[in-house]
Amino acid sequence: MKQIPQDTIDQIRDSSEILDIISDYVELRQRGRNYFGLCPFHPEKTPSFSVAPDKQIYHCFGCGAGGNSISFLMEYEKISFVDSLKTLAARYGVELNVNRDEGSDKFFSQLYDVHNQAVSFFKNNLDSTHGKKVLKYLQSRGLDSNTIESFDIGYAGDGWDHLLSVIRNKKISQDVIEKCGLFTKTDKGIFDRFRNRLMFPISNRGDRIVGFGGRDMSGENDAKYLNSPETPIYNKREILYGLSRTRSEAREKRSFIVVEGYMDFLQLYQNGIKNVVATSGTALTSAQVSQLRKLADTVYLCYDGDIAGRKATIAAGYNLMRGGINVKIVIVPEGSDPDSWVKEFGAHDFKKGLKDAKDLITFHFENTLFDITDATQQSKLANEIAHELTTINDDIIRRELVRQVAEKLSVDEISIMRLIESKGRRINQKQIIDVKNENYQSSLYKAEEEIVKLLASGNIDIFELLKDKVNTTFFSNPTMKVLADYLIKSDSSNGFTNVSGAVDIFEEKYEREIASRLLLEAVEIEDPYHVAIDCLITIEKQPLKKKIEQERIRLRQIEKSGKDTSETIASIMKLRENLSELEKKRVSLLKSLK
Repeated sequence: MKQIPQDTIDQIRDSSEILDIISDYVELRQRGRNYFGLCPFHPEKTPSFSVAPDKQIYHCFGCGAGGNSISFLMEYEKISFVDSLKTLAARYGVELNVNRDEGSDKFFSQLYDVHNQAVSFFKNNLDSTHGKKVLKYLQSRGLDSNTIESFDIGYAGDGWDHLLSVIRNKKISQDVIEKCGLFTKTDKGIFDRFRNRLMFPISNRGDRIVGFGGRDMSGENDAKYLNSPETPIYNKREILYGLSRTRSEAREKRSFIVVEGYMDFLQLYQNGIKNVVATSGTALTSAQVSQLRKLADTVYLCYDGDIAGRKATIAAGYNLMRGGINVKIVIVPEGSDPDSWVKEFGAHDFKKGLKDAKDLITFHFENTLFDITDATQQSKLANEIAHELTTINDDIIRRELVRQVAEKLSVDEISIMRLIESKGRRINQKQIIDVKNENYQSSLYKAEEEIVKLLASGNIDIFELLKDKVNTTFFSNPTMKVLADYLIKSDSSNGFTNVSGAVDIFEEKYEREIASRLLLEAVEIEDPYHVAIDCLITIEKQPLKKKIEQERIRLRQIEKSGKDTSETIASIMKLRENLSELEKKRVSLLKSLK
């Protein structure tokens, strides 16, 4: 493993600004002291992803993801700990000297290398007998040699292990071969995943190849397109095909054109329309919306003109609205797609379609399956739209959409707002119930959590009170114990505002998530002395309660044997007296505060 001195890690972590870093990936809005946005690690409609600049940590109250600036880059970019440090060091001007060896990041470098090798292999295959047929197919689809070369389009032959043989000759580790997504493992062995397919390399935002999309050329497969599976470097939720090539154009124009397929993208790009990206046939995700929002104010949705395409357009439109993006719907001729449209009528006609693009509500009304001439059907459509609008937090956007809906239904805006509010209440009630069910814990667990929060709250007086009284050996939860020990030893008497270093002491992801949540929740607590005393007494009671339970079990065993139980009963009585004394101690301490 690459060895980096701890003081260097601390310097990088302390120099980095988590709000600055995460804002490159997530659209954040301030709410009180913290910032909130849609989580980049799981699909959601209501922002539950929180960033605390004063503590330099983040936590999602939806999926539990959490950590500091180092762990965020690791999780989002799918890079190693060392690579995350290198990125931050370069960004904030911290000198980083790394002693190289055969460490864990070799795994990631080999993953990228395998994909580069695959690109060369697939491109070379275009010169084969079958490959030349594929090349003619590409040309028949209107792609020229410059586009084919520029986007590294290739061909996977029909052999079962042709790519595998090439990769094994490159001395790539077996672990990388099994996890790169280019091969399929069965009880009969390992084989090439992509066979007899037109290959489109997929790049991340840094223009590094992380996966492939393959179009069947045999006509025998049910799946026309096959994409790489999820791998340590490829998360399809976060990838937009072509983004690394078109982001500059989009930033300049402050707009994106979003299409579904690889050929749609390539045809538009080749015809000079270069603020375009493709979803690669998947639903538009919140993570992708966040990326688009960073570069553009308006998104033109240009999906296929069939029923499935129109349905996907409506869903993507509301997702973009939730991200605060202005949405325009490009009306693709029925039965066509952007690729065939541009080929048949040219780029000029497509650009005219952009100018004639419709707003989302109009498109939704024109493409609903409900009969809006019928009152009952109208109501169903209104409820459908209201459900989408409950998750749009921008008041200005929501008011405008409400106005449009009311106008089309010939009802007053208040009626639509009431419908939205009623749906919102039901959603919130469900969320509250879910939170209660998920977070139910014992009184001891809650007490340990509160002690940790108090230690990290920045209250100097409370910290001084607790650091000498907290006996972490009593902690039942090992994560809480380690976290409490760290906070006490780190001496948070200085206010302990930057607690992000506490996240790095945990190797397991679930522990980092617990730590980030507790540290994020460590704010000024009402009546902290009262809370501290209650928690200390609760924790102190635990060994006694455990001992009483053990003695009760022992008592039942003695009773069954017919032996004398007086000694055990006396022991239980004594333990109960000790519990009573602790309760008196709690009451006395609380009185002293008044």
